[in-house]
Amino acid sequence: MKEKVNVLAKKLKPYSIPGAITLAVVLITLILKGIWPFGGNRIDYFDNMQQVAPLYAHLWDFMHGKASLWFDWYTGLGTNVSMSISAFSMLSPFNLLLYLVPRNLILESISILTAVKMVFMSVAMYALLNHKFPKLLYPVKTAFAVMYSLCGYVILYGSCFTPWMDIVALFPLLMLALDRLLTTGKKLFYIFMVALSFIINYYLSAMALIYVFLVSGVYILLLCERKEWKKHAWNLGIGTVAGMGLSCFVLIPVFMQLSGSQRGNAGGSIVSQYLGWIKGAIVTDGSMAAFQRYMMLYGLSFVLAVILIGLKKYKEDKKMCRVMACLLGIALLPMFVEGINLMWHFGSYNGYTLRNGFLIAFTLLCMGAYYAQKMFADMPLEKKYIKRQIVIAAVMCLVYAAGYLLIPQNNEIIATIFFVAVFITMFIVYLRKLKEEKDEFNVKSVLAVLAVEVFLGAFALIGPPKFYTYEAYQVGDYVQYANEAYEALDIEESATDRIVNPDISLNANYPLILRRGALSSFTAALESDTQTFAKNWGYSKYFLWLLDSGGTVFTNALFHVTEAVNQNDLDPALYTLEKSYADYDIDSKEAPQEGYKLYSANYRLPFAMTVASSFASEDLGGDWVDLHNKFYTALSGDKEPLVKGMSYSVKKSDTVLEYNTQTSGNAAVYLKIVDINNRNSDANASWLISSMHVYVNDKEVPVPTLGDVENTAYFTDYNNNLLYLGCFDNESIDIRIEYDDPWYLKVSEVSFAQLDMDKMEKLCRAYENTKCDVSYTNDSLTVKLDGSATKNYALIPVVYSKNWKVSVNGQQVQAKEIAGLFTGVKIHSGENTITMEFEPQGRKEGLLITLATLLILVVCLVIDHFKKINVPAWIQYCAVFVWLQLLNAVAVAMFLIPVIAAVPALLYQIILKIMQIL
Repeated sequence: MKEKVNVLAKKLKPYSIPGAITLAVVLITLILKGIWPFGGNRIDYFDNMQQVAPLYAHLWDFMHGKASLWFDWYTGLGTNVSMSISAFSMLSPFNLLLYLVPRNLILESISILTAVKMVFMSVAMYALLNHKFPKLLYPVKTAFAVMYSLCGYVILYGSCFTPWMDIVALFPLLMLALDRLLTTGKKLFYIFMVALSFIINYYLSAMALIYVFLVSGVYILLLCERKEWKKHAWNLGIGTVAGMGLSCFVLIPVFMQLSGSQRGNAGGSIVSQYLGWIKGAIVTDGSMAAFQRYMMLYGLSFVLAVILIGLKKYKEDKKMCRVMACLLGIALLPMFVEGINLMWHFGSYNGYTLRNGFLIAFTLLCMGAYYAQKMFADMPLEKKYIKRQIVIAAVMCLVYAAGYLLIPQNNEIIATIFFVAVFITMFIVYLRKLKEEKDEFNVKSVLAVLAVEVFLGAFALIGPPKFYTYEAYQVGDYVQYANEAYEALDIEESATDRIVNPDISLNANYPLILRRGALSSFTAALESDTQTFAKNWGYSKYFLWLLDSGGTVFTNALFHVTEAVNQNDLDPALYTLEKSYADYDIDSKEAPQEGYKLYSANYRLPFAMTVASSFASEDLGGDWVDLHNKFYTALSGDKEPLVKGMSYSVKKSDTVLEYNTQTSGNAAVYLKIVDINNRNSDANASWLISSMHVYVNDKEVPVPTLGDVENTAYFTDYNNNLLYLGCFDNESIDIRIEYDDPWYLKVSEVSFAQLDMDKMEKLCRAYENTKCDVSYTNDSLTVKLDGSATKNYALIPVVYSKNWKVSVNGQQVQAKEIAGLFTGVKIHSGENTITMEFEPQGRKEGLLITLATLLILVVCLVIDHFKKINVPAWIQYCAVFVWLQLLNAVAVAMFLIPVIAAVPALLYQIILKIMQIL
């Protein structure tokens, strides 16, 4: 037994060393930078904190039996997360580690989770290199495996979006499976890896599949005999289809959600979109995007030098030179031809310039390994020299680390110059050394230098880099704020008793942290019209977010908001203070100012209410005033409006508008200013952003926004719709709006209206004793309420989609979307039990496809075990015909045309920029 263990250990040792080196680099970085668990800092920024951490909280809840995998009750008035399951790699085996992590440390634990993935990357890459290049020197294989796990893509994006690292970690195994498929014809490993990849992350797997298609095309056309083409085409095609078939239980719901969402609504025909793609040019990049492009090559200077020398040294091998030229084109052209990059990203991307950048490192490392195997002999190196190298390298790394920690915050332009300079310098050094020493070059003599080069990038980019300036929405502290408020204020969990955060200091995804239902959301693909209706109701709009800022006391009541959590004090006319940090003598370690306060909403309505069924045919496409009045009339029967305009007098100067108006009765007053040239765009598309200050009776009105709850400049990215001015009882009000520039005043449109608080109170009292019993499970809702001859239609504040199966008193009925944020259901007179069950569109169909594929696969394996299955020649000829046509189409449309268009596109973009400047 002991002998077997020793043999196994001996076999595993070569694989463990690359992983150990990667782990050492990451741990040293975490320790020196004080990153959790070795300090209070975190590696998260951008999407890791904005979306990943909250969705991991949802995954944690699912693993502990507290949530449905496919649906989230807490964000966006009920959110389908089918797409997020795959887009955020939620079914990755790496995420099993989350089960062991305390829920309130999920954000911090991303550092450990990413480190584990990086270790696996190096081991998987070593396995591929060891299989494909068995004669490559062990130190070189180890170095190249480590370089893959610490390549520019990983160290740059790992801290931003760790779910992509799951595919990067598994990709060498996918390519190992592809090699097995092409060299032996055995498909099972390849089918399994394709299925696993698409189950984990459809987006990056689709990119990886494009790469597989192109690289296998190069291999088949240039290295295989023509008579073998049909066999390879069949094996590749059937293996890919089978793999994707096995993943359909995830893929079909993903695409069903995308097809009906904001993210899936592309504008224009495919031809117009294609023309737009090939007109793109990298000259339009900002400094951060440019930095991302160049960093994809960082740490690979030695590999590039080896490739160039190898191409020159073995130029007689024309066939292999053509292969290498094709591989270089596949890997590097997306960096420099934006049309190709856009198509690899399926038409668009936001923030992350090269989401497929790991393919660059992978390709260059494999090319470098091919030539290194031929060029480098196993030459001895004195132990003294090795020890001296290690000491010098360690000292250099520590000096660099100390210097890096001491330097002030800078910008990405300086970072780009630094890393490009390091890359070019090292590339020239390696190139000269390889040229001068030729056959006498000892590759072991540069390994320590390689280690220093890789460490420079890793130390700078693991965790938020010094050159990176946080935008307010990218600060992950909101997770700690929410966790602390949840515990300190004893906030109750509920899917149906909603909460609001008016000063939006808790960002968009706090409901998942609190386990409390809310409108606020940025976790998934919204239904196509959800955000539009939220804006019509008076809520702020930003990118694909739903935000708590805006709205009115009436909308809060409609959505059954029962509490508010806030840093700023809230108007006692609308909210009653329940608890605050001061009540418990809590000295907040996380939240600034005085910490958080928990308020009870003064005006509440039942979770679900009844109206006349004719309401379902109402035109509800109007503005916030129209929506408020139609809903109010339907609920109350009162024909008089709840919200109405106000008469006023106005004085106007170049930069100031002064209104005098009077409320009729007790009223809440709301103001809205829009840019007449950008009515439907995000605030950052308008010149008016943060250019106005609003005063009521000479008191400046707060406009809290992410990162600044004391902000007073209207409007902002995150607070750009209705602005609450206060409650006034038959009072004269002076409203003054000061603009930063006279032109801003000319392009602004000001409106304000009053919401009758007496009517609001009367409505709430009328529904105070109305029966509405609500219960819910992880993916279902049960509402019990009474109907009548005139009130025979239920309004439920849950975003409707085709994923809901709705029944009334046990009979399935057809529900309807009402005003974007409600589900409408026809009910009967008397008692009604409404049940809503969430069933992701396509899940059953996808599961059937998966099971059918699995059954066919098992049957084929059993048959093949006893008698080899011979595919008819005509089927193989059909396969190779289809494969060749696809390959030609992709080569021309994705590479040839964009390359030809690159120079005109570049000139076109330069001219546009000059015109914009002029």
